[in-house]
Amino acid sequence: MEPEKSLLKEFLNGGWIIPLIGAAAMLARLLSSDTKLTWVQQLKKITIAAIASLVAWFLVEQTDIPSVCKAVTYGIIGVISPEIITGLVKLGKRFAANPEKFIKK
Repeated sequence: MEPEKSLLKEFLNGGWIIPLIGAAAMLARLLSSDTKLTWVQQLKKITIAAIASLVAWFLVEQTDIPSVCKAVTYGIIGVISPEIITGLVKLGKRFAANPEKFIKK
C-alpha cells in the first residue's frame, strides 16, 4: 500500500469485503460442526469472526505479502476467532496478575 493512501480509502475501495470473508469462514465452521447452538450464539460467533478479520486487515494491509496470503490469513482468523479471543483474554489476565513475569529486566 502506498503511504499516501489512507486505511479508510483502502477500506472503502475493497477492504469492506474482509469482514465478509471472516464471517463466511465462521459460517462454514458452524455448518460443518455437530455442536448445537442457538441462532443468537451462531450470530454472535459470526459477528466476532467478522470483527476479528477486520482487525487483522488493519494489521496485515500494511505488509508487503501477496494478496492470496492475506486472504487466507483473514479466513483462518475468521474460523478460529473464538480461540484467538479466548487466548488473548487469558494472556491479558495472566499479565494483569503478574506483570513482572512478562517483563524481562
